[in-house]
Amino acid sequence: MGNSAFKLTQSEVAQNVEKLKGFMKKEGLDAFYISSFDPYLNEYVPMQNCHRFYFTNFNGSVAEVLVPLEGRVKLYVDGRYWEQADIQVDANVVEVVKVQANKGLGAELLEDLEKLSPNKLGYEGDRTSLKFFQKLEKRSVVKGYFNQELSELVDFAKMPELAPIKHIPREYRGSDTKEKLQRAVKNEKHAYFVSAIDSLAWITNARGYHLPNLSSFLGKALATHDKVFVFVDESTPLDDSLKENPTCEFLQMSPDKVENKLEEIQKKYDLQSVDIDPGMLNVLDFNMLNRVFGAERMVESSGGLVEFHAIKDPEELAHMEDGFKRADKAIFNTIKWVKESLKEGKKVSEMDLYNQTTAKYQEQGAVEQSFGTIAGAGPNGSIIHYSEPKEDVILTEDDMVLLDSGGYFEGGFATDTTRTFMASDKEGNDEFKKIYTLVLKGTLNCQSSVFPEGTSGKVIDGFARLPLYRAGYDFRHGTGHGVGVHVHEGGARISPASDVPMKEGQVVSIEPGIYVPGFGGVRLENIAYVEKHPEHDGYLRFRPLVYIGFEPKLIDYTLLNDDEKKWLEEYEAECSKRGTSFQ
Repeated sequence: MGNSAFKLTQSEVAQNVEKLKGFMKKEGLDAFYISSFDPYLNEYVPMQNCHRFYFTNFNGSVAEVLVPLEGRVKLYVDGRYWEQADIQVDANVVEVVKVQANKGLGAELLEDLEKLSPNKLGYEGDRTSLKFFQKLEKRSVVKGYFNQELSELVDFAKMPELAPIKHIPREYRGSDTKEKLQRAVKNEKHAYFVSAIDSLAWITNARGYHLPNLSSFLGKALATHDKVFVFVDESTPLDDSLKENPTCEFLQMSPDKVENKLEEIQKKYDLQSVDIDPGMLNVLDFNMLNRVFGAERMVESSGGLVEFHAIKDPEELAHMEDGFKRADKAIFNTIKWVKESLKEGKKVSEMDLYNQTTAKYQEQGAVEQSFGTIAGAGPNGSIIHYSEPKEDVILTEDDMVLLDSGGYFEGGFATDTTRTFMASDKEGNDEFKKIYTLVLKGTLNCQSSVFPEGTSGKVIDGFARLPLYRAGYDFRHGTGHGVGVHVHEGGARISPASDVPMKEGQVVSIEPGIYVPGFGGVRLENIAYVEKHPEHDGYLRFRPLVYIGFEPKLIDYTLLNDDEKKWLEEYEAECSKRGTSFQ
């Protein structure tokens, strides 16, 4: 997701690859692994700080890279990015490895490493997760490792100065930090190393907007039973409002001093164990914790604190509902603006749509977008995470347009919604109507489902795909993800590979799609709250948080069955009450 303003030429990328290969030859490295992460293992990293970008020119949010000493760079992408990666890379330098939905990027990369069987593999310890490193070691495909900071080889762009970290008021966040600690940290001799920045924002009740489209802040923490010690860079500004939360102690210090402070805390509290999340802990931090606590005191906790913040407090949910109401208006007003502009004969480009979306969110009080708006007209709608809206792509009255957007409001929880619509008031053609209505059937079928508590995400995923399967269509991404402090939150996932159980209190997206390269794409995304079924004990259902009407010019009502017509009628009636229906 996202519109990246930071650019590189293909020749600059090729030069970076040559520099790296020259270094590898000198050090006897057979291959070099490069993740998409920063030192905090974030999914969304600004391109100037995403080392993978410098060696591929691919600016999607998720990918893996393997640079063999001989041959092309291997870029591993999932189905969301197949088309985009082909467009962005130089095929003479980079090979796009298109990974199927039932197989992870890392699994595909490991298989290639197994074939390569390198004697020595280079990697960046501060940008490689412990979980992936453990998989490397377990497979024994690599005989030796070489930790190397790529910043010593390539000139990476500098990051901008950080905004102050601020405390958020109680009405937006529910429980205070002390209450959260008592739920998450087992006892007084136990601690949690918080390495995921959305978890850090949640447990400290603080926000910093340190990275584009993320409300969280850059830092790490050790959470004990009654105190959180937060480590931020010495240059990070702190707002006075943080003093309102004495349970959190913010420590401004250079990274080389963190280890000594951790040793001091460990001794003072006589901590006997520390929970770590291997998926969100980098190798260098693991080595540091190993020196401080010892391997026998470290407890691996899959998912970390996300299992707690995936379940929303009543106050958090109320704030999210309010945010979605405002986001609904922003999106509705944006679509209305497009249709009115074309009716008046005005030119509207993809970039105009992108900018207008931001403006409409700001009118509703948004403080930041929760990801870079995806604004794809005509054939560009088939690029699942279309990240570069164009000034020279002008919307026509016959165009179908895909708009995927989200924002942050006062409390720093994300919104996320997708609508596909006709740019004008013209009826869509038969093919547009067919794929739109099939996706609508998938959205309605999933949103209206009833299921036992603990049902896995992969079962729910099938509800959205079934109407598409019957017509011979599918989509190369999961049906849904959790939504919280970040627009993509762990702890809830609806996809063919998800064994994560559905629980009351989760907030998830439901977003099936159909994408036809060269023709266009449809995605219809609602966010829903998982709640207890009012009549069937032990069962759950979805309650929509998004209420924006669907595009009547694109619905083929003959393809809807009676249940679907009823669901659509009820949904549109609520949208009409809120002033966000196009019917």
